[in-house]
Amino acid sequence: GLSMGAMATYDMVIRYPELFAAAVPICGTVNPERITEAVKHTKWSIYHGDADTTVPLDGSREAYRKLRAVGAEVKYTEFPGVAHGSWNPAFSTPDFMSWLFAQHRD
Repeated sequence: GLSMGAMATYDMVIRYPELFAAAVPICGTVNPERITEAVKHTKWSIYHGDADTTVPLDGSREAYRKLRAVGAEVKYTEFPGVAHGSWNPAFSTPDFMSWLFAQHRD
């Protein structure tokens, strides 16, 4: 999910953790208090630009820390000098699609 879609990505996995093998929030945020051990079976790959003034970068950083704390497998990529359009470099990451489609529920 991108931006507000990334916020919805967090929300959907939090509400229905049994449905998702992987989640890719890009330039989004979530209240980290909502993240519980229920989401640890979903693999996560978070992307955010460090120059984003639309959605604060700290939201992704805090989500990453909380996901790790609950035992989730999570990758975090921060793009230097990239503003809110961090989906462009995210989609250009060499393993983006292969990582996503390699995930499955245990």
